[in-house]
Amino acid sequence: MCLSPEVDFVGGTAIAAIGVATLTQVRRPRDLVIAALPLGFGVHQFVEGFVWLGLRGQVSAGVGNAARDAYVIYAQAVLPMLVPLGFALLEPERRRRMLVWPFAVLGLVTGLFLLWQVTQWPIVAEERAHCVAYTTHTPYAIPSATAYVLAVCAPALLSSRRYLRWFGVLNVVGLLGAATMQEEEFTSVWCLYAAVMSVLILVHFRRERRGPPGAGARAAPAAADGTPTAT
Repeated sequence: MCLSPEVDFVGGTAIAAIGVATLTQVRRPRDLVIAALPLGFGVHQFVEGFVWLGLRGQVSAGVGNAARDAYVIYAQAVLPMLVPLGFALLEPERRRRMLVWPFAVLGLVTGLFLLWQVTQWPIVAEERAHCVAYTTHTPYAIPSATAYVLAVCAPALLSSRRYLRWFGVLNVVGLLGAATMQEEEFTSVWCLYAAVMSVLILVHFRRERRGPPGAGARAAPAAADGTPTAT
């Protein structure tokens, strides 16, 4: 839970460090969208620290309001566009990739709709006992929320990579858990939960960089009669 600005600053710094470590494992440009998610989550949590400070009058209203708007825009509009696109680019199996692309289109439409909503109407942030509650103007709440969940969760569940499928499973669990709270607290709680899952993305890229087990082992040299010799 986002208990205080200190928790957001410390957590954001730790998650951003995971993000930097993840980016060092990337070998292909098309992997960058997913590999950059942990760093984005870390910066995102750090930004919420300034939302707390703005609500408490410890930074200027301009800084606090800018942090509030940036936090909500990233969570509600940018993520549904980035996540399915990243999984579509990342997926090596053509059949699965074709299944993910429709969710990338859904995420783009959903993200643009929510971007329009959060930039055309005021965003309200309120400090509560354990997190910051955000209130936005979002008509068609159930359809847009359903589209958001499908765009963010389904591509990972369709992945051919085990640790990325676990990212999708835990994403669903986190969304369901956050949904049990009041609607205004959903954004803050779920985004911290998603940030913690950054470690799964790091593990995936480390495994990808090492290759399948035994791939790096050299074959034993053969003797003149073709019999392998010991090394």
